[in-house]
Amino acid sequence: MGLYTLVEQLLPESFSLYQFMAVLDMEQDDAREARNILKQFYLRGLVKRNSKNMYIKVK
Repeated sequence: MGLYTLVEQLLPESFSLYQFMAVLDMEQDDAREARNILKQFYLRGLVKRNSKNMYIKVK
């Protein structure tokens, strides 16, 4: 699961959707794709959603 490992290493404990997009070098138009990726992380129990654009990594 290389994508999550990258996120785990480069992002702080609490991060925003836009920080996530910056780490993955995504454009503003890719916000939907970024949200879908974070939704998959959420469904697997890797992150928790704190608010609309804020997420927390689960240890």
